Amino acid sequence: MNLKGILKTIRALMLGVIVMGLSIAHNATAADTITITALSAWPRTASETLQFLKFVKLFQAEADRKYPGEIMIDYKGAGEVIKNTEQVEALRKGLIDMTFMAGSYYTSIIPEIDIMSLSTKTPWQEKEDGVLDFLEEIHNKKANTHVLGRVGSGSYFHIFLSKPVSSMADFNGLNLRSSATPVPFIKSMGVTPVGMPPPDIYTAMERGVVDGYILPPATIRDFGLIKASKYMVYPGFYKPSTYVLMNLDKWNSLPSHLQELLTTHAEEMAHYAIAAKHELLIDDLADFEKQGMKFIRLEPAEAEKFTAQAEATLIEAISKKSPEETQKLLEM
Repeated sequence: MNLKGILKTIRALMLGVIVMGLSIAHNATAADTITITALSAWPRTASETLQFLKFVKLFQAEADRKYPGEIMIDYKGAGEVIKNTEQVEALRKGLIDMTFMAGSYYTSIIPEIDIMSLSTKTPWQEKEDGVLDFLEEIHNKKANTHVLGRVGSGSYFHIFLSKPVSSMADFNGLNLRSSATPVPFIKSMGVTPVGMPPPDIYTAMERGVVDGYILPPATIRDFGLIKASKYMVYPGFYKPSTYVLMNLDKWNSLPSHLQELLTTHAEEMAHYAIAAKHELLIDDLADFEKQGMKFIRLEPAEAEKFTAQAEATLIEAISKKSPEETQKLLEM
């Protein structure tokens, strides 16, 4: 082989080594990428979930820009993957890494989380007052989870009905679809609580299985309930308490710069999610009225009694299960 041929062969071998090296580096990078498997309590198209997905998108964009190839949040879906009331248990066991979740869906693990429905503070105010640190301590201990962010602090829950009421006494004998949190309160008014997934409420209303349900106003659009809802009762009571939670072991395994980036974006999510909820509420109420829904406002004395009873029954119910933690949260 002449010199020209030898040089050509050497160049080919060197090129092969470079390509192989790039391939190995690419595979190593892909293998080293941290994947966070995430779920949500509500479907992908729900207004609550859209804010979570915005958080995922914004975080991922900055992570890809600052730390390319280091981390990826892989959103898998909602209740069709793991039932919403079972997601925190799956999180505790490490079957998933992250969930966007309502406190009312895991009261079997942390009963005192329901007391946060009475909070009138913003998440950033709660952070300043040490509330989030105490919630972190509780979640670490009872659920092996890290509270990445507390989000829900928007509109209140309301009772939506197919028939009118004018006083608390009129609720006696009604059947209302409810999550676990309002059950002690509505039972104190003589209501029979009925448990069912939100997608089933419309059919249950049409068939007379329930006389109404309890949800935040924004949620009823997500489940197509405006047409079935003839009346919306004021005052509202309890605020949705929602969180971005992570498996504690997964969280502890992350390098500090990724922990800081996740925390920053979770805190930002609280701000834009609450702002979005307020804007959505204004639009929703106008649309409800346009579509024929009537607003029932209890008389001032009755409304005051309604609110006081809602708070008292919730505090009493939770205090029986977690007295020390409940009292501390109330004092904070």
